[in-house]
Amino acid sequence: MLPNSNDLEYFLEVTKTLNISKASERMGVAQPTITQSIHKLESLLGAQLLIRTRTGVHLTKIGQKMSNQVAFIYEYWNSMRREVQHDLYELHGKYTIGVHPAVGYYTLPIFFKEIFSKAPNIEIDFIHDRSRNIIEEILNFKIDFGFVVNPFKHPNLILKKICDDSVCIFEAKNTRYSDVLFGNFDLLQTHWIIKQLKRSNFKYKHFVSTPDLFVIYKMVLSGAGYGILPSLVVKSQNSNTLTLANQNLPQYKDQIFLAYRRETLTSNSAKLIAEICKNIAISNP
Repeated sequence: MLPNSNDLEYFLEVTKTLNISKASERMGVAQPTITQSIHKLESLLGAQLLIRTRTGVHLTKIGQKMSNQVAFIYEYWNSMRREVQHDLYELHGKYTIGVHPAVGYYTLPIFFKEIFSKAPNIEIDFIHDRSRNIIEEILNFKIDFGFVVNPFKHPNLILKKICDDSVCIFEAKNTRYSDVLFGNFDLLQTHWIIKQLKRSNFKYKHFVSTPDLFVIYKMVLSGAGYGILPSLVVKSQNSNTLTLANQNLPQYKDQIFLAYRRETLTSNSAKLIAEICKNIAISNP
């Protein structure tokens, strides 16, 4: 059985005053309450802690050792409490943010500019993965925040919409090989667009798949063919050389969200990160 905090606190006060009467006055409790607490500690330890005299009390050898240990416990507790309060209210700490690779092109530059200007002591680690994997890691407490595309809903997940996007077919002004189409075949958006293209007049002979959107962008920019790309990724490159191949071609609509668990917002640092993420200003393509 463990002693309660009051018993330890009363004993510690008695070791400071060496007088139960003075200890009771300083603690604002009756003398019998402190006496009972001392008896309880002695019973739990199976050893005498105090020697009572006419002028006050003296600590036994066990009492002296007990006093040092209890003082250490209280100092450790106060130190831990100060650290916790510091973590809660000071803008510092380390956080992991999951980012869908495509979303990172246009969210991370804005995010970094804001976070380091407002809280330079916060440390950020990034994990790049698909949205579904990022959400699963958030739910498993391995990722704190996530920039995700078209996330599934979950009762333990908070979703804040950031912006809309659309995945389209782009071309460059100097496109030389109009029969080549670049894209990431592992993406649902790409599958949907290719399926819809079968019903249109858009024709191509070769589809080249790569998971790197920046490679697709560069291939289209070089005139090597058409490319299936998110509009915001193209816009983030500040290039006016890529345009929609055709306004009437299929476009897949995406929604970009900030995702996190409610329990994540337990500190001022986490609240600031969430606020910056939610307020990232990205105009629709």
